[in-house]
Amino acid sequence: MLRLPMIDYKKVRKELPKLLGKTLRTFDRYCSIKLDEFTDVPAQDLDIIATYLNCTANDLKNYFITKMGIIKHKITQHH
Repeated sequence: MLRLPMIDYKKVRKELPKLLGKTLRTFDRYCSIKLDEFTDVPAQDLDIIATYLNCTANDLKNYFITKMGIIKHKITQHH
């Protein structure tokens, strides 16, 4: 969103919380989650935001899961 022109940014910031049924404060929290925080955006909300912004939910994530990471996770769960 920060890459949008200011007029578009303000429009998105005003409309998205309404579409999500969330307060502006909650939406602002969604937008400011850091990697080391133990919180996330509900999947349905992430899908709504992605659809509105014409991107994928993966484009909005601030982390990536690799196949090797999944394999390591499975191995450590079985031991």
